[in-house]
Amino acid sequence: MNENIAKKLYESALRELAANYLESLGPQEILPLAESEAVKLIAEIQGILNDEALEDPECFRRIDAIVDAFHDRGIPTDRHDW
Repeated sequence: MNENIAKKLYESALRELAANYLESLGPQEILPLAESEAVKLIAEIQGILNDEALEDPECFRRIDAIVDAFHDRGIPTDRHDW
């Protein structure tokens, strides 16, 4: 079997398993997980904003790094799609 096809099938199966698991959880279990990830994302954004190595007058590098942080978590952004 083509390696790419096998990988896509594997990813699809994992998504389905994850969705089924999340559906079995109640809000009291999901909220702390979401809040924990949100705090990690905020901390990462703060680190990016404080990173002197990304200094440029228009902050393009900082914005790009923040957008990457969102994309790394599967959160798309419409304003930065290149």
